[in-house]
Amino acid sequence: MIINLNEKPYEVAEGTTLDKFIESLDIQIQGIAVAVDFEVVPKSRWHETVLKDGMTLTVIHAVSGG
Repeated sequence: MIINLNEKPYEVAEGTTLDKFIESLDIQIQGIAVAVDFEVVPKSRWHETVLKDGMTLTVIHAVSGG
């Protein structure tokens, strides 16, 4: 199945959870938020959020500074 992450398509296996997908990207998870179909999913729910074909994911990196 295909999902879109930040406007880029990714092929993922059926039943893949959000936490496993994010782990597969090998990115630092500290300081990021993830929206699924434009709704932010708390990190505490990543393990129970099963991705479905056609979903749109957005990864947002927090930055600090003035």
